[in-house]
Amino acid sequence: MLKGGYLYQDVPVGIICLESSFAKPKGHLRNHYTFNFPTVHKVLKNIDIPRLLFNPTPDLMQPFIDAAKELEAEGVKAITGSCGFMARFQQEIAAEVNIPVLVSSLVQAPMVRTMHGKDANIGILTASNKALTEAHFKGVNSDINDFVIKGMEGYDYFWNTIIEGRNDDIDMDRMEDEICDAADTLVKEHNLDALILECTDLPAFSHAVHKRIGLPVYDINALIEYAAFCVRRTDYRK
Repeated sequence: MLKGGYLYQDVPVGIICLESSFAKPKGHLRNHYTFNFPTVHKVLKNIDIPRLLFNPTPDLMQPFIDAAKELEAEGVKAITGSCGFMARFQQEIAAEVNIPVLVSSLVQAPMVRTMHGKDANIGILTASNKALTEAHFKGVNSDINDFVIKGMEGYDYFWNTIIEGRNDDIDMDRMEDEICDAADTLVKEHNLDALILECTDLPAFSHAVHKRIGLPVYDINALIEYAAFCVRRTDYRK
C-alpha cells in the first residue's frame, strides 16, 4: 500500500531557504541539479542573509519552526537549510518535528571532531567569522573552541555578492579564486587536518577547494546526501 495524504511523494529532503537572488550554480543546494534525488524549497519571506547573520532577534526563530512543520506536513522526510547560521535554531526546530533536521553544515562538526580525533586541527571556513558565535555551536552540541575559524571578510567579490547581494550574476572563476585562497590560507596558518565549510554558498567550489588543499572537505551537501540515504535506504537484495 502506497501511503498518501501528502503534497509531495518520495521527496527525501526539504530545504528552508532565506531570500536571495544571486545565481545558484550546480553544487548549490538550491540548484535542482545538485542532488540525484528531488528536493523542495520553502523560502522565508523578508528574512535574508544579513538579517540572520547580523540581527538574529528572538522573534526570528518562529518562522523557521513554522517552515519545518509545513515541510513535514507536506511529506518531506528530512529538513535542511540554506544558511549554516541556522545552527542557532537547530535544537528548537528539531524538537518541533518528527523527522531528521540538519539545518546547518555545523551539525556534522561533532562527528568530524570524533572522526579525526581530539588532537586534530579542524578548520571551519565561514561566511563571517564575526557573526559566528558560541550560540551556533551550542545549537549543534559542539564547542567553538574545538575549531579554528576563518571568515570571508576581506574577500570583496564574495562579500559583495553573497552577503550584501550586490551581484545577481556570479563570475565563477573569480568566486572560486577567493574561496580557494581563503581555504588555503586557513590550512597553512593552522596546519589543518580537515576543513568544514559552514556556508552553503561554498559547496559549489568544494572540489576546487579539495584539489587545492588536499584534505578532507566537509560541507552541507555531504550531510544532505547522508540524511537522504538514511531516510530512503537501498534494498541491496534487488
